[in-house]
Amino acid sequence: MQKLIILATVAALLAGSCSPAEKGEDEKDMLTVSILPQKYFVEQIAGDNFDINVMVPRGASPETFEPAARQMKEAANSKAFFITGHLLFEKTLMKNIKSQNKDVKFVDTSRDVELIADDVADHGDHAHIHGADPHIWISLKEAEAQLSVILETIAEIDPDNEQYYRDNHERFISKIRALDEELTSRFKNAKGNSFLIYHPALSYFARDYGLQQISVEDHGKSPTPSHMKKIIDSARKKGLKDVFIQKEFERDNARAVARELGGDVIEVDPLSENWLENMEDMAEKILATLNR
Repeated sequence: MQKLIILATVAALLAGSCSPAEKGEDEKDMLTVSILPQKYFVEQIAGDNFDINVMVPRGASPETFEPAARQMKEAANSKAFFITGHLLFEKTLMKNIKSQNKDVKFVDTSRDVELIADDVADHGDHAHIHGADPHIWISLKEAEAQLSVILETIAEIDPDNEQYYRDNHERFISKIRALDEELTSRFKNAKGNSFLIYHPALSYFARDYGLQQISVEDHGKSPTPSHMKKIIDSARKKGLKDVFIQKEFERDNARAVARELGGDVIEVDPLSENWLENMEDMAEKILATLNR
């Protein structure tokens, strides 16, 4: 509730300043993205033809994000706003920004992604699916669908440079496919197929390579002692020792699990700006634990 009040206050303060700004001759059009990996996606296609406004800055978490007035103003003056489609803050932002500038085009990059359910409640004879796992960018395979949506949008905004954008897109897709092919082979030949992680952010990555992601968190909440015991017992049976954790998360529970298993806490950064390099780095860390 407090976050919604803050967002509403920011929108009210911007009521007189979020109309589309006049652009000078040397100024670039603005595009807005939710997170840093999306900035990387846009840059691979658009080069430096646009200025890019990132809503969740480096070091911040989408789970607790609150926008600054400057970010809201730049978002309202953007040609397009690329959302992941399933981060909670995006819906409130969309409502507030649209109230100031109805011309902003919101583009859901998850449109053609094969989504993973965020939570499935099994009732025996039927199941309820609640939402979608929002971490769609942590997948080499699903990145292609997101990049196609970005390409289509940018080419529509700037049709004079469409071929340039298509050429950039093709080169980037070639790099993604080359890394995906390499990782498919390496994970297929790995000794294990399960890994422990504090917050389950790597579901799409795990699906890509037939891995089992075991979360220390309990349905998005800090684990209870009984849940931690259950996780530790399961990990011991599978021979798991290390615990992965995102850099923005508190480490005490992850350290406790790793200590019980005789392993280490290994940091990963799913929100890293250099997406392709980071995908390879995370893969190397997971492969190292699987091949112990």
